[in-house]
Amino acid sequence: MENPSHLFSEFKPVSKADWLAKIEKDLKGKPLDDLLQNIGGISIEAFQHAEDLATIPASLPCSNNWEIGEDFEVGGDLKAVNAKVLEALENGVDAPRFILEKSLSPDEISILFKGVDLSIISTHFYLNNSGVNPTTLFSNFTKMASAKQLGLSDLKMSLNLDDDAVAGEILGHLKNIGTGIKVLTVNGIGYFSESDTATELSKIITKGERLLHSFSSEQFTASFINDHLQFSVAIGENYFLQIAKLRALKLLWSNILRAYSIDENAVPLIETHLSPSLQSDDPNTNMIAATTQAMSAIIGGADRLTVLPSDAFEKNPSSFSRRIARNIHHILQMESHFDWVADPSAGSYFIEKLTVRLAERAWEIFQKK
Repeated sequence: MENPSHLFSEFKPVSKADWLAKIEKDLKGKPLDDLLQNIGGISIEAFQHAEDLATIPASLPCSNNWEIGEDFEVGGDLKAVNAKVLEALENGVDAPRFILEKSLSPDEISILFKGVDLSIISTHFYLNNSGVNPTTLFSNFTKMASAKQLGLSDLKMSLNLDDDAVAGEILGHLKNIGTGIKVLTVNGIGYFSESDTATELSKIITKGERLLHSFSSEQFTASFINDHLQFSVAIGENYFLQIAKLRALKLLWSNILRAYSIDENAVPLIETHLSPSLQSDDPNTNMIAATTQAMSAIIGGADRLTVLPSDAFEKNPSSFSRRIARNIHHILQMESHFDWVADPSAGSYFIEKLTVRLAERAWEIFQKK
């Protein structure tokens, strides 16, 4: 095709005023305000136009190659858990997360990770009990990795620490060693709200900024703390709202980074989990909902995504439901090619406007606090 620019030469641009006149005609006397929508506590017009954007927004810092997560409850039979982990890794998972109720000895760590190649995955620990000693866990895990000829700079891992004093001790081991280890996690799962998403976002950045401020010192720069920080966010069922929420979080944290004189594009990794509070007692319904939730997380720019098995509400997901949860990732990657484009919603008038409205409202709430 020699001159593709001529393809649209016969189509005259349609102004916003022209569109509104057509809409008013179709409404047959009903006011335009009837088309206002309330999404996540934000009032937004259903009709958006290019004229509403002063400039074409730049794409947000975003990866198009998300990690595939899966959760594993670490109970008494560590060999059984190891078998589940190996099966998951063989079927595409590359970011397993271990839910711990107790500390693990060096021998238990070795059993849990037998046959696991730590150099090609990221490994995550969720300490679900105050009795789990993070320092001991970190030490035992890194010693096990060292026995596999892997140093700290070779590892990608995370802990869900926030204001725990031991986080500073672990951070002290990471000076000048890359950014693959995320010690501090801004856990926003408990703030999840589809009715007031701006407040949810404000709470997340408030907690994140507090961590950035409290751990920054002469020993640790704010930039160093930001490098070892990650966000954990719940994903709901409102498709466009969840896309805009993750995009708004990136905008909000860029503002925080500018205040600390850090590169505004250095937004920490965002891990996402489908909100368990929204699961019904019907696995088939959950399976369908999980697909659209996963899509919104990926389009919004999630760096890591864990899809809930459709029977997670029963507390003991079956092998089948775990496989289907993994396959949602594979369909979106290998068949739908969601990993081909970074920030694919950039330039969408409606999503851009919703992103900005959410960010502005969340920032207003944050400043009041």
